[in-house]
Amino acid sequence: MSQLCLIKLKKKKKKKLLSIVMLGFTLVSFAQDKAISYNKLPKMSQQFINKYFGAKQVGSTVLDDDYFSKEYKVYLNNGTKVEFDGDGSWKEIDGHHKGVPTAFIPAKIATYVKRSFPNTKITKIEKDRNSYDIELSNGLDVEFDLNGNFNKIDD
Repeated sequence: MSQLCLIKLKKKKKKKLLSIVMLGFTLVSFAQDKAISYNKLPKMSQQFINKYFGAKQVGSTVLDDDYFSKEYKVYLNNGTKVEFDGDGSWKEIDGHHKGVPTAFIPAKIATYVKRSFPNTKITKIEKDRNSYDIELSNGLDVEFDLNGNFNKIDD
C-alpha cells in the first residue's frame, strides 16, 4: 500500500472514532430528569417511603434515566431528598441539615452514633457498595463498613 493510502485510512479511522465519541456524548446529554407520578416508583421504594416518611409527605418524584442506569429521587414536603437505585433500594437520604428517621439504619450504626454523639442527629446517610457515610448535625462525617463497623470520622 502506498503511504498516501495509509494516511487516508488513518484519517477515516479517526473520523469514525470521533463520530462514535460524539454519539456517546449526544446520548448522555439527552439523558435528563423526568417528573413521574409516585406510583411509578418501584414497589420497594414506595414501601420504604410509606413506612419511614409517609406517602402524604411526598412533594415530587423524579426519574433520572441516563440510558445506562436508572435512579429515582423523591423530594418530600419538608425538604428531605430520598434517592433510590433502579431496583428500588435506597441509596441516600438527605435531610438538608434536619434529622432523618433512623429506623431503617442498621442497629449497630444507630447505636454507635447515639452513644458516641448523644446530642446530634443524623442529617444524611449514603449507602454504596462498600460503606455507609453518615453526616451528623454537628458537621462531622462518620463512615462505617457494610457490617456497621466504625471506619473513620471526617470533619
